[in-house]
Amino acid sequence: MILTFTPNPCVDKTVFISTLTPGEKIRSQKCTCIPGGKGNNVSRAVKALGYDTASMVIVGGRPGQHVVDMIEQQDGVRCIPLWVNGMTRTINTVLEEPIHRQTAFFEPGSPVTAEEMEQIVQTFTQTIIEARVVTFNGGIPDPMLHPLYERLIGIAKEAGVITILDSYGPEFTQGLEAVPYMIKPNQQEAELFAGFSLDTDAARWRAIDAFHNKGIPLVVMSLGKEGALVSREDGRFRLIPPEIKEINPVGSGDALVAGFAIGLQENWPLERMARLGVAAGTANAMSWDIGHFTREEVDNLVAQVQLQKIA
Repeated sequence: MILTFTPNPCVDKTVFISTLTPGEKIRSQKCTCIPGGKGNNVSRAVKALGYDTASMVIVGGRPGQHVVDMIEQQDGVRCIPLWVNGMTRTINTVLEEPIHRQTAFFEPGSPVTAEEMEQIVQTFTQTIIEARVVTFNGGIPDPMLHPLYERLIGIAKEAGVITILDSYGPEFTQGLEAVPYMIKPNQQEAELFAGFSLDTDAARWRAIDAFHNKGIPLVVMSLGKEGALVSREDGRFRLIPPEIKEINPVGSGDALVAGFAIGLQENWPLERMARLGVAAGTANAMSWDIGHFTREEVDNLVAQVQLQKIA
């Protein structure tokens, strides 16, 4: 299976309205709620593509239980909760439908004690032997946990599991020290690591080479609607997605990760998994609900993904 690890999940609620007027009481006729967090998005996409997945999340309090229930009952994904005394956050998004403007309110993530961290590591160690691929997704809520990805990547590698890191900030930098098999920074995240502007393709490939020099075998730099740059020893290319009517791009990078995770699990050629990842990210952007697409929709997009090989 593909295991996803999300240290900072959330109850992700969206309220749909016509106009946001500060200071007024505004009534909505529609509201949606999903288990948020990048790893949950990856698991949702993996399941939509027809593969087995489990979602490991750090959760606390009644909002944490709500997240677990939604993962299992709403998404139909096995959940492995890591309980802490803190409270799982809620993200409230207000969407003004006529102008498609989002205003989001992010609560802080929950703190984690040293004792809870050791329990998290223990549970992960016991569970990782069930996986073929593991993805580490998103930011970490407590600075004390910044070394967590580095520790868990090392444990996964010792178990012979393929590791994918998709994060940012100090936890991303420290996670790189464990040399995961694949990373998926976006341009802004790669710039923070590289220390120079990535406004040209030459600069982007230079940054990708810097990641390779740290020992990372597979680097995927996501460029939003422009597609992605993919580099491994057996190939280097740019992928350009087909033009679509974009509804909600949130989670498209996670769907991209899902495609690569599936390809690595199945030992596909690099080009095949890259096309699937970009097609899944494109399909995700075509609807509001994150990860709610079908395999048929993705398969129709795969053939439309352009691939430009880089010499």
